[in-house]
Amino acid sequence: MIRRLLGNLPEKLLALLAAGLVWYQLQASEPIAERTLTRPLQVLGVQQGQSVSGLPQTVELRLRGPARLIEGNNLSTVNAYIDLSGVGEGAFVRNVQVGLPAGVRLVAVEPGRVEGRLEAVVSQRLAVEIHSPGRWVRFEPTYVQAIGPRGLVNQAVRAVGVDMGGDQVRLFPVDATGEPLESLALNPGQARVIQRETIQAQKTVPLVLAEPPASLRVLEARIPGSVTLVGPVAALEGVTQVRASPEWRTGSYTSPLQLQLPEGVRVTAPVQGNFRVAAK
Repeated sequence: MIRRLLGNLPEKLLALLAAGLVWYQLQASEPIAERTLTRPLQVLGVQQGQSVSGLPQTVELRLRGPARLIEGNNLSTVNAYIDLSGVGEGAFVRNVQVGLPAGVRLVAVEPGRVEGRLEAVVSQRLAVEIHSPGRWVRFEPTYVQAIGPRGLVNQAVRAVGVDMGGDQVRLFPVDATGEPLESLALNPGQARVIQRETIQAQKTVPLVLAEPPASLRVLEARIPGSVTLVGPVAALEGVTQVRASPEWRTGSYTSPLQLQLPEGVRVTAPVQGNFRVAAK
């Protein structure tokens, strides 16, 4: 068997060399092409209960290789991604990785380096406020949950909606300036109108925080600067401010505010505040 394999060895080696030379010449003469692709930026390694923000949705790839590999649908498997495995909460910087088929080379990727932020997904209770020009509206629920990245949830102060006359009013989370926070989800996302009444009068007055019990010390208190009241004209004329009292206790918490209002006067929406209180 060995004699048979080694027989005519010089001729066999020459034939093998000739075949290799032909293959090399074919490869060298094959046309080379470039192609630009846009691919979604995939994010790997994000755990449940985490959210990523600040990243571009797509990246642009410039590829080079034999025309037969570059053209048509041959690049359907190309993907761009970053891996956040083991990254802690906060800002991060990552190089964009690209998966390519054999024989295709990456010339450039734009952007090649991305910055973003990884945050825990949290929730916070928001008071609901429905605007209904010329009418007082009773609705439910009066509070909803805002769900999203921690930094964005901390900006939300209330959920607002505009009464268009239907049974349901769509709600939107907004920050302290009234700007909508579109990336936040609300649960539920709508309020149901139970009752509508024509407003007799409406007045906006400053909201003042009542003094805490003598045994407590307020380290931080955040309440709305004003509150809108509705009621009889005579009852509203003498109201220059409204005193608000939370549920006083130690710790950091959000509490509904109990308002000291004249008879027949009510607020257009529930009011709440954020507090940090310690014992003296």
